[in-house]
Amino acid sequence: MKRITNIAFVLVFAVVLAGSIVRMTGSGMGCPDWPKCFGLLIPPTSIEQVLWAPDTEYSKGQIVIERDTLWKATSDHISTGTQLSIANWEPYTKHDYAEFNVAHTWTEYLNRMIGALSGIPVLLLFILAIRSRRTIPILLASGTLATILFVSWLGKLVVDGNLIPFSITIHGVSALAILMFIIGMMQHLDGRRFQISGKLRLLIALSFIIAFSQLILGTQVREQIDIFVKAGVARADLLDAIPSWWKIHRSSVWVLLGLHALWAVPLLSHHSLRRYSLSALAVLVAITLTGAVITQLGFPAYIQPAHILLGFGLILIDFRILIATKR
Repeated sequence: MKRITNIAFVLVFAVVLAGSIVRMTGSGMGCPDWPKCFGLLIPPTSIEQVLWAPDTEYSKGQIVIERDTLWKATSDHISTGTQLSIANWEPYTKHDYAEFNVAHTWTEYLNRMIGALSGIPVLLLFILAIRSRRTIPILLASGTLATILFVSWLGKLVVDGNLIPFSITIHGVSALAILMFIIGMMQHLDGRRFQISGKLRLLIALSFIIAFSQLILGTQVREQIDIFVKAGVARADLLDAIPSWWKIHRSSVWVLLGLHALWAVPLLSHHSLRRYSLSALAVLVAITLTGAVITQLGFPAYIQPAHILLGFGLILIDFRILIATKR
């Protein structure tokens, strides 16, 4: 049971990592449809596979590019003539672009595959929870499965809505919720709770709340960056272009450092909680360093995924130590 829970956690966190890579590389629309990709179970590997061609067999739902437009097959057929016939095709109007990039397509598709794979251990945990409620509370297992299904459904909406910014933020928060459900199961299986002072628990709770708020604010900063980069603003000029409220996110890291130091340093002497304290402090230092690199080097794309993943990690560590302790 513990092994399945650990596998579920690793796979879901891998989904978060894959999603951040998709975001970094701009591969989110590598597949214009969902759950297939260009209407195919196995994504295309060359532009020839997505360009309409005569004397070619097409299946219903397959998507091609013709005259700078995406077209969706309305039936199984073999193309005839020298031009695409509207008798067998209809415009794919969910998007106003028609392009193919093999790297983007496969990056997005692998992200989806990892997401589907992560659902297997989650489903197993749900089945095991039904069979033995004492081992895993049905509420935790149900919440995990329901959230992962919601994320999958939202993924379809994100693709259909051409990566609506607010949907992406919800997507990330939902993924965090899945990880928190799994950590709850880990804690239940472990069963141990360590007694600490009420003051330290309050500081841990405040750290968790502010870290979560920082993640939400950070995703909004990221949305603003994407908007300005898409508009053609050079990364070196982003600091002057994005709204000044982003400085709240930058400055709040010092509050996080202070709060974590107040509870993590005293808990270093606690044998069973030392690893959590060290992990929280190490992750927070890494967040601070990557944040400094981001602002000093003009928001480089390759640093942003690491910064976000570290933010996830800090929240999860805070949550783990919060539910593993008691007054």
